[in-house]
Amino acid sequence: MDGKLWMTLYRQIRRACKSFASRVKVGRPQEYGVQDILAVFAFAALIDRPVYRARQTLCATPVRWWLRRYWSIPAKIPSDSTLSRRSQTTEFRRLLRRVLRQTRRTLGLPSGRHVVLDATLLLTGAYSGDAQSRWTCHGGKWYRGYALHVVCDRQGRLVAHHVTSANVQEMKAARRLVRQMAAQRHDVDLVIADGGYDSEPLHQLIRRRLEAQLLAPLNLRGGKKSSWRLRQPGRASAEKLLQTSEGQLWMKERSSVERWNSCFKSHSRVSMLPHHARGLRRVRLWVDLKLALFLVHQSLTWQDLHNAS
Repeated sequence: MDGKLWMTLYRQIRRACKSFASRVKVGRPQEYGVQDILAVFAFAALIDRPVYRARQTLCATPVRWWLRRYWSIPAKIPSDSTLSRRSQTTEFRRLLRRVLRQTRRTLGLPSGRHVVLDATLLLTGAYSGDAQSRWTCHGGKWYRGYALHVVCDRQGRLVAHHVTSANVQEMKAARRLVRQMAAQRHDVDLVIADGGYDSEPLHQLIRRRLEAQLLAPLNLRGGKKSSWRLRQPGRASAEKLLQTSEGQLWMKERSSVERWNSCFKSHSRVSMLPHHARGLRRVRLWVDLKLALFLVHQSLTWQDLHNAS
């Protein structure tokens, strides 16, 4: 499965680079294309090792035949300094985003008009030296690390995602996800979330940018009365819908995003981030690479199930 997984992802990288317009570089020509740099990082995510260890593996003599047969890369693997420097460029980030968009398309466009919003923790450990990982309280316990905020549909297909420090408020990350969906022009009727996302500005943002409704339980946040909240139009309409049997049935669709989070974290092994993924920039890069592998794995699994049926 790993060989098929790698070949499919590498094909996606090559296909994304065909229509990729990079900026004209002034000065000495670059020996490696941006697709070669991304391929090394994707291989590191596949074998779940740091980039320098992945480069050592690629430079080993036993894998030379594999490189010549399955990988159209120059005879010499990029150095560690070249990989580190080129991974911080705009072209690298643009190509990685293009690959993620392509892999999402292989799963098909979301058939339903209901999407689910939630967040999950990516831990670094209590004694980590990462200055950008933060403490947060979840379920009465304190954790340190980062948070992955995702939007998926009822079929378990990713729509949008964003990585932040663990202490960033969920509603702040939700606004970023709403803007992502608006930029991608997703047709949505209902955004389902838990009580942590209950906020009138978020209700209005979803109504204005997506022309949809946020369905979230009313959150008192320590208050004793909810009368003033129910006077706000977004919260009032969501609370009215939750009183119906149809609204209660729609709230049960939240389990789809919880299943997606569980499948992604177990398959990609990111519940506890590896020691080399430290700092927000590196964590975002590592999660994006793992997401690309997971989406390819999903597409291959669904193809096998379709062929078997």
